[in-house]
Amino acid sequence: MFESNRSILLIEDDLSLAGSLGQFLEENGYETLSAATAKRGWDLLRTARPKLCLLDMNLPDGSGLDLLRKIVQSRLPVRVVVMTALDLAHLRPLDAAGVLVAWLTKPVNPTELLRIVEGAIGPQPVETAAPH
Repeated sequence: MFESNRSILLIEDDLSLAGSLGQFLEENGYETLSAATAKRGWDLLRTARPKLCLLDMNLPDGSGLDLLRKIVQSRLPVRVVVMTALDLAHLRPLDAAGVLVAWLTKPVNPTELLRIVEGAIGPQPVETAAPH
């Protein structure tokens, strides 16, 4: 299990993209794990229990859409942001039972991603100096 409420699982088969997004999120105070397949992502969703999942729609061993449906059906306590280079506008009304936070088109804009992540699981806490 992740140790904080700032945990994010990236399910993305493009290792370069997963690495750069993971580094960006960690620089902004989030804890990340990555999975390059739907199977590994599902395993980590159940064992690590992240607060947020960044989910690619086109994975080498399955559809991100199928994984999203599985998340909803299993009632895992995770929110999902879909990331896709495909035109899937027809799927956006998909009923994801409050799980689906946003759809992002690749290439992902880091500023927009950070805004969505902060809205879904909260911003980096500001450290304040102790009173004297």
